[in-house]
Amino acid sequence: MHTVASSKLGGNVNRAVVVGIDDYAGAPLYGCVNDATDVASCLSLEQYDFDTTILLNSGATRNSILEAISELAYASEGENLLFYFAGHGEVIGQAGYLVAHDARQYDPGISLGHLAQIMESASHNYNHVITILDCCHAGSAFTWSSSRPLQAGDIEREVPAVNESRCILAACRPEQTADEVDGSGVFTDALTDCLLGASVNWDGDVTLLGIFEYIAASIPSNIQTPVFKGDIAGTVVLGRGFPPRQGRPIDKSELARTLAKAHQLVDQYYYEQLAELSERNVRLNGGARKCSLSLESVVQWFLETEQALPDIRREQAWSGLVGRVREYRKNLADISIGEQTRFGRVVRHLGHGGYGHVWEIATGQEKRLALKVFHGNELDDDVKVRRFANGYGNMRKLEHPRIVRVHDIMSAPFGFVMDAIPGDNLRNTYIDRTDPEVMLRLMLDICETVQYAHSQQVKHRDIKPENIIVEISNGQLTPFLTDFDLAYHETNRTVTTNIGVGGVINYAAPEQFFEPNAKTARSEKVDIFSLAQLMFFIILGRDPSADNHASNVETLKRELRSWIDDRAANSLISLYQTATSRRPADRPESVIDFMRPIHAAEAVIQTASGTDQVAEEDYCRRVGHLYAGLGGYTATDGECRMNSLSNQVEIIVRLKGPAGANKVGLEIEFSVTGKLPVPSLKSGKSARESINVRLDKSFGRLAGVRRRAGTKGAFQTFAVIDSVSLDNAGVALAVEVITTTIASIEQW
Repeated sequence: MHTVASSKLGGNVNRAVVVGIDDYAGAPLYGCVNDATDVASCLSLEQYDFDTTILLNSGATRNSILEAISELAYASEGENLLFYFAGHGEVIGQAGYLVAHDARQYDPGISLGHLAQIMESASHNYNHVITILDCCHAGSAFTWSSSRPLQAGDIEREVPAVNESRCILAACRPEQTADEVDGSGVFTDALTDCLLGASVNWDGDVTLLGIFEYIAASIPSNIQTPVFKGDIAGTVVLGRGFPPRQGRPIDKSELARTLAKAHQLVDQYYYEQLAELSERNVRLNGGARKCSLSLESVVQWFLETEQALPDIRREQAWSGLVGRVREYRKNLADISIGEQTRFGRVVRHLGHGGYGHVWEIATGQEKRLALKVFHGNELDDDVKVRRFANGYGNMRKLEHPRIVRVHDIMSAPFGFVMDAIPGDNLRNTYIDRTDPEVMLRLMLDICETVQYAHSQQVKHRDIKPENIIVEISNGQLTPFLTDFDLAYHETNRTVTTNIGVGGVINYAAPEQFFEPNAKTARSEKVDIFSLAQLMFFIILGRDPSADNHASNVETLKRELRSWIDDRAANSLISLYQTATSRRPADRPESVIDFMRPIHAAEAVIQTASGTDQVAEEDYCRRVGHLYAGLGGYTATDGECRMNSLSNQVEIIVRLKGPAGANKVGLEIEFSVTGKLPVPSLKSGKSARESINVRLDKSFGRLAGVRRRAGTKGAFQTFAVIDSVSLDNAGVALAVEVITTTIASIEQW
């Protein structure tokens, strides 16, 4: 006899007595000791943590078995007491026995009646008392002519289960025998599979009922049918802490077929890559493209198989094959200039970041594409892989002319194709910092793009110079927002669980560091903080300090002293101070609110004459220039036409006659140019009503502004201002009405 001791100190203690006997005189068995040893080994795992007494062959005499059980039953207490027996069972007369190693003709061992009394007493000291009997492995073999093999019916009769603390699990029904295959009992073979995790539930627990259900499903009914008996009021948990089950248990034959096919696919690709990737010239001129297409189908089969059989991920053999596929994908991620991909030939390296490299692809047509490939050596980092896929998914959702448009995503190598913007990132772009109007227009264009993303319930959460690509055309700077890897989408809350901060720390909001899983770290206030830091960079040409807010403010003040008007400087300094507050609640409520002081500063700076007054014939032109920028509008003396910056809404600004000294009436028409731009508001009347409710709420915060409904197209509305001043403040008010209205129309 020996004991496998638990490392558990205090708490709920589990104890077991495990018996296995092969060495019977005249009727030897061949798998019971192996079975008992396997069960004891399983129970010693940390998920079970049983203190187990093991009795094998000559150590399993009648007295030693009774002594071991009785000592635990009467003198100890705990959570679970388990008794397992593998060996012969006999019936003499009407009494059933578990045959001990020292059995004699009329005294074979432990009577089931005596066992029942001991286990009944134990039920007062343990929450659950479990008896598992795998008898008789030899089928019809028995020791004495006056006896017969013990059957499940004998157990049912002599060992009653009276309440939830008493459970019996027997190997077979009364009319069946307990079979043995390859030196192990069929029943215990399935039992050990269960104890090793095959029957784990959705919580990562192994329960007694789960064990029975698994064994019953695993053993063909034409061999034997296990018997479970017990009144279970609650759940008898034997083991905890396994990886939770993610799908149904997989039949052994199905598992074998699946693993065989996986081996075949992986081996086939192995030989293909030897032929196509070993020589550089072959790889560049089609070998990599061929392997990419082949491996893509292999990866897809593995993904589909895991979706259909999620529990297969628990199999070590499967994990090994997945690892080989991951290595093959890593090899394909090592792209070189000149390499032929499925999308075209690589012509140059555009850059790299925390998630991968970006390459320019010549497609054979005028338009070129960019291929962003995930770092091959980080494919086993599930969090970063989800972030990368999240970035693609969010960019796919957003249809805006200044959000880089993405196209196909691929698995081998892991990456996606997007438009190639003819420009560099903002950090490397020349900005004329002697022209405040250029800087503010650039900042407003970036803000409007972020506001559009927010209207679609997507927060970027990683706004920094590297994630803004700037196209320069005729001296005009057009920014494009990219890299939504950290973006949070309100309809998919799982994509950012525990994903941390990422990005450059100079631009990340404090809550992304200190409360990364809090709601505030997923709000638009995070992007507002980053936009303020980006404004610092655009004005000064260098990064703000990550931890010295006061120094940033003083530096910004010194720079803005050289600007043409102190009113513009003061509004920007005040905006920066509030928007970079450590407390999210102190920051502007929305990007629209963040843009308002910038619009006001731009309006002041645009007054080249040094006066606030705006001529009536110039008013509409000034509104168009302030909202859409140079070349973004057409204007006459009394009217200005332009589109929203997302190109989804047509805007017409009209003067409506004098309203008094230096004042004028104004009407702004908004018409959706196609279908309603928001997927959740497609249903005609209800959609228009929802938008109008938002508009009324927004206009309620703007003094002197009212709404008038229109009937044109999918949606039309008018903002009416009976009296607006002919000065910079009046121009800024008109632009604020436009940005507020567009945000309300495009919001989900």
